[in-house]
Amino acid sequence: MPQQQVQQNKNANNFMSYFNSKVLPNTNIVENVRSKINIAFWIWSAIILAVTLFIVYIVLTSKAMSKDNLLWAITMVVLFFLAFVLGPFTTIKKAYGMFAKEKIIPSLLGFWGDFTYVPPINLVSSLYKAIKDKTGIKGFFAELYKDKKSNISVNRSILARILKFNGITYDDKIVGKHNDVEIEIAELATTYTTQSRDNEGKRTKSTTTTFEGVVFSTKMNKNFKGITILSCDNINKNRAKYPMMGVEAIGSMNLTDALSFGQNLANMGGAIKDLANTVKDMKGKSPEEIEAALKEKYGENQADNNKYGNCSEFEDVFLEDPLFTSKFKLCSTDQIEARYIFTTAFINRFMKIAEKFNYKLHAIFINNNVYILIDTGRGFQLKQKNWFEIPFFKSCSDAQNYQDFLNDFSRLLGIVETLKLNQNIGL
Repeated sequence: MPQQQVQQNKNANNFMSYFNSKVLPNTNIVENVRSKINIAFWIWSAIILAVTLFIVYIVLTSKAMSKDNLLWAITMVVLFFLAFVLGPFTTIKKAYGMFAKEKIIPSLLGFWGDFTYVPPINLVSSLYKAIKDKTGIKGFFAELYKDKKSNISVNRSILARILKFNGITYDDKIVGKHNDVEIEIAELATTYTTQSRDNEGKRTKSTTTTFEGVVFSTKMNKNFKGITILSCDNINKNRAKYPMMGVEAIGSMNLTDALSFGQNLANMGGAIKDLANTVKDMKGKSPEEIEAALKEKYGENQADNNKYGNCSEFEDVFLEDPLFTSKFKLCSTDQIEARYIFTTAFINRFMKIAEKFNYKLHAIFINNNVYILIDTGRGFQLKQKNWFEIPFFKSCSDAQNYQDFLNDFSRLLGIVETLKLNQNIGL
């Protein structure tokens, strides 16, 4: 039997033992709630179905109903049934998902070590939290504004160097340590919306999903001042150099986006004020003294400190590995530094990771961090993947139903070992 299969069987056996002792008590609580929801749903559906059938009977037997209006009336009745069944079911399912994740995921993560599950910030989750904790409207806004960032949290300005988007939706996030390496795994989706007018002058919107998956973030064991970008798709160098959002993005923001954008504006305002004070301090100094002072304050390379504006020019980087160059595009603000990162040994290890995720990866190396974007959206596979979900239509007390969670999280943590991020060996 191959060694990889042996290791998978070992992990599965260990997980089963851990699940029974540490996770099962929490799943039993959630399973009890799930059973009650299912019973209530079927009773409610039966009531609505009975009402719908009665209305259909009245419609069919009504002599006043003309044949022309009969089809329209039946259609409205069917829509009535769907609205009163699927509407409440969808809302309850979302609320159940939040409750189940909050109860089960932290205990599941304990199998791998010290990890923290961070739920998404949105209107629904904030409302759920406020109702659960009975904190009212004050608690709702406190939860909505709650800071859920970690030290290596991916931000919009970094994503904007790789992805084209004017809307972003955050989902689950997991932060912690694996083999003494701090990591963050954030599930998110980005979209790009355009507006146009047809021949009659009517305004239409078109939205395209540009990324859907997870972002794996950690610090590298090498220092670098430039920016290097890798993508399984073409790289837009202008976007990489100028990651600022355009005015068109503001109109499509949701509330979470607006809060994040406001914080970025505040940070930018602080940076402008700091720069103005620096310029004021430079009056009367020679060009050599000004250059030395700026280097001391902002560093040798402006790109190392520039989070919101432009940086140095990006150039294509061509490496000698034929498989790597056939799967990925690579560009950087520093050719030497890019090769310093992508050594032959590192390329070999990176390609092992890429193969596990069907080569659908993007990555950016910036400020000594690496952000690996794993795209599992509809654009790259027939079935959209939803990470870190608790089953609703299956028993949450059955360990077999967490096989996807076990495999997915193990693969993500495998990035640390495969890239040897826990070893100071020079990539």
